[in-house]
Amino acid sequence: MRAKKPGLGIVGAGRVGTGLALSFARAGYRIVAVASRSAASARKFSRRVRGSRACASPQEVADAADLVFLSVPDDAIEAVASGVRWREGAACVHCSGAGDLDLLRAAAAQGARTGGFHPLRMFGEPGKSFELGGCAIAIAGPEPLARELARLARAVGGRPLRLPEGGRALYHIGANFSGAFVVALIAETIALWKKLGVSEKDALAALLPLLHGSADNVRALGLAGALGSVVARGDVGVIRKHLEALAKDAPESLELYRLLSLRTVPLARAKGTLASGTAKEIETLLGAS
Repeated sequence: MRAKKPGLGIVGAGRVGTGLALSFARAGYRIVAVASRSAASARKFSRRVRGSRACASPQEVADAADLVFLSVPDDAIEAVASGVRWREGAACVHCSGAGDLDLLRAAAAQGARTGGFHPLRMFGEPGKSFELGGCAIAIAGPEPLARELARLARAVGGRPLRLPEGGRALYHIGANFSGAFVVALIAETIALWKKLGVSEKDALAALLPLLHGSADNVRALGLAGALGSVVARGDVGVIRKHLEALAKDAPESLELYRLLSLRTVPLARAKGTLASGTAKEIETLLGAS
């Protein structure tokens, strides 16, 4: 006999909580209760997610649900979990990428099962639906809760990713390099082009196809194969020109350019387009800038 699906509760009706709830509901799970710092947000959530009840407190959610997701800011997770009286056997699951299960130790001490469920994706505006198809979801927790969370991840189209306890901070740091830091690099390009009179709108229109093309090439060719740059081509003269232009017109970007260019040298060597002697010349040039 197939196990009955648990009733899910959400504490935190922002982008993550609302998006997860909509995804779970589409997959056939019952969202029974929600609470948020803003009563208006909880009411708006309950109108969007059929069958859910807006609650006045996290305690009411914990009393109503079998499995409670804490989709609150990381710095609030421990306080929220500690402020609830948990039923033995209920599940308390945070949605933090960087936080380990020690944030939920108060819930565990009361007999609650504790876990982590972090979708590895960038979230849009609050209340907007999003797709989790193909999205990695970092799972934490002991069995059988981990299996239950993995089933939830697969039900919404995600791919469960198990991490060793104590390793989530490093996982989250790595994710930032491919997520938030990419946004920061786009902003860096826009700042440079603004010096040439290019508007942010025109810059984004030019850069987004480049960004999508880079991601497509990584998927098709792998990291080294996708690399296309002056470093990969061994264009020492162009690199020197870049460094001179940055020193003159954008010294605030010089160190970032140097560091990122150095990181592409091993990829260019793996691609097979950068000779050993030229690689050493480039490393010396970048190290001396």
